[in-house]
Amino acid sequence: MPDDRLVPAPVFILSPIRSGSTLLRCLLGSHPDVYAPHELHLGGLTVTVDDEFTDLAMRTLNRDRQDLEHLLWDRLLHRQLTETGKTVFVEKSPGNVFIWRRLVGCWPDARYIILRRHPAAIADSIRRAGDATDLAEAAVTVDKFATALDEAADNVPTSISVTYEQLTAEPEATCKALCQYIGIAWDPAMLDYGRHDHGPFIYGIGDWSPQIASGRIQDATPPPLAVAIPPLLQRWCQKWGYPA
Repeated sequence: MPDDRLVPAPVFILSPIRSGSTLLRCLLGSHPDVYAPHELHLGGLTVTVDDEFTDLAMRTLNRDRQDLEHLLWDRLLHRQLTETGKTVFVEKSPGNVFIWRRLVGCWPDARYIILRRHPAAIADSIRRAGDATDLAEAAVTVDKFATALDEAADNVPTSISVTYEQLTAEPEATCKALCQYIGIAWDPAMLDYGRHDHGPFIYGIGDWSPQIASGRIQDATPPPLAVAIPPLLQRWCQKWGYPA
């Protein structure tokens, strides 16, 4: 069934929350060939078969609910891509790390960008956003996302890995590498993402901070200093090659 996908090879950014995925999608979405909307949360876009006769009809077609959801997801991406006249679709919902198997099943030819950030910086950003009271509480969330992310990174068919620190320190080199991976020509206009319309920056569908709304690539906020990093974060710092 995936052979008939209308959007055969979308690009998915896989990352924890608060890792710079909104900045990355804005940079990619500033390319003339790329459509990178706000978070779509595809995992929550479901299909309901309401009665026994509809169930019978779908089973007779050899279509289960997951097949129908995949058709809906693909149709949504195709409609949005067609309206923009662009050729590459990029989707960045952090929840994608938890449904990577579904994404692979729906789009076998999809491409994946694995985005990481210093785990303590992620936790501190979660805390400052008001989604955790302290680093220890935020560390539980980081551990959940990081575990799913590394599982996805080890199993998706094709991927490229970047870090938020690389993206902010060397945006041109990082974006050039991403363009090459995606198969599009490098365009310097990508770096000036504030000149393009990326939709609203609001809570629930991406970053909503003044930093992202500034339209400028800014230095990565470093991890908190002189703070005892929780053991859960120390583990991920070591695994991802960050100082703890």
